[in-house]
Amino acid sequence: MKRLPLTILLAALALAGCETTVNLPEPPHTPRVALLYTLTTAPQDSSFRELYNQRQLYISNSQRVFDTREPTGRADATVELRDAAGAVVERYRHLLSGGQIRGSYRPVLGFRPQVGQRYTLRASLPGLETAESTLTMPTPAVVESGTYVDRTASGPNPGSNVYRGRLNLVIQDNPDAANYYLAFARALDQQGRPGGWSVLDVDYESQSSSVSIGQFQLSSPQQQYSIYPFADTDVNGQRISLSTDVRFYSNCFQGTCPPPGYIEVHVSSITPEAYNFYLSRRRYYDSDGNPFAEPAPLASNVRSGYGLFGGATDVTYRIRIF
Repeated sequence: MKRLPLTILLAALALAGCETTVNLPEPPHTPRVALLYTLTTAPQDSSFRELYNQRQLYISNSQRVFDTREPTGRADATVELRDAAGAVVERYRHLLSGGQIRGSYRPVLGFRPQVGQRYTLRASLPGLETAESTLTMPTPAVVESGTYVDRTASGPNPGSNVYRGRLNLVIQDNPDAANYYLAFARALDQQGRPGGWSVLDVDYESQSSSVSIGQFQLSSPQQQYSIYPFADTDVNGQRISLSTDVRFYSNCFQGTCPPPGYIEVHVSSITPEAYNFYLSRRRYYDSDGNPFAEPAPLASNVRSGYGLFGGATDVTYRIRIF
């Protein structure tokens, strides 16, 4: 067998360890309006920020593929909502204070959308093409029953302000349409007032709690990753159950803290575009940092722009617990 000189072997190993640099051409990019907004029947009261802050209008602009700067919101957008007749029913103003991030907008005319009506959102930024999207507000869910079984029989755990329990909810699905749902819940005091208690989250420490795609689950209004939309594809016209162990806590940390009085469940009927966006966002989060994951682009229903214009019709159901 012929032997290669040591110098040739070393040279071959050195070449094998070299990196190859490939210059990739950057795809062409036309800057466009990017927005995120869920039009909701929920009033813009003190509870809105606690439960529905993620639905607030946010405006930015798209960036080049190779632009590594952190995206920032835009404060110079002009945004209006029109009804089916083309009349302007709502306008939006940029929020300059209150701890809101740049790019957040608030409605100023106090308009409440109506079930079954069509609305068009139009948003423009200086120098960019006007973006718009249209939706029809969905019909509300029908909640048949709900129960809460406390699993902290004598109140919160010793030395803790955390409560645990089992939440069950049943809704009757409409057989005449495709329906998409979200569910949130929070605790109220003995007088039915919010503020002293947190929202309810799935108790992941419980052995009987499980979270799986395709199951009607409790979402968290404070975490984008914990939004679980549900479609009635396989249960159209049937009773749909949500059953899970939950946990919540009291904002009282000193003295004798009163027990909660109610669990208030919020069930949202959402538009199919919102359902598709939330699913695509979960895939996007799940693939983050995984070099072997398939591409996970976000769903968009905005013409001449990017993002989501979704709709949500909300109903509440209160359960007396103590």
